[in-house]
Order: sequence, then structure tokens, then C-alpha cells
Amino acid sequence: MEQHSTGIPEMKIANLFEDIDVLKRVQRLSNQIITEDPKLEQEKNARLNNLIKTRFTGKIEI
Repeated sequence: MEQHSTGIPEMKIANLFEDIDVLKRVQRLSNQIITEDPKLEQEKNARLNNLIKTRFTGKIEI
């Protein structure tokens, strides 16, 4: 990832043809997490919850 002057790394856009297996796996895992813990309140999801709040608060409705 390339850093910009804002300190936020530039995210690579996925190539649907090359990355389809990874994208499908991430989709399955994210759906599983949301089904089991929709508010990310479980201890095992605390880090993910914190990351989402840190990165996206004020940018999207969470």
C-alpha cells in the first residue's frame, strides 16, 4: 500500500478475475461474523469493531 500525505494508505482495488477466490472467502467470513455478532460486541470481534469505528466514524453511518 502506498501512503499519501494524509497518512491514510491507498487501498488497492481488487481485480475480480484474479482475486475472486479471496473475495468470496472474505464475503463468507464477513457474513458469518455479522450473522453471529451483528453489533460486534463479542470479545473476539473487539479489534474489528475498534478498527471500523476508528476508520469510518463520521464517514459512513455505522
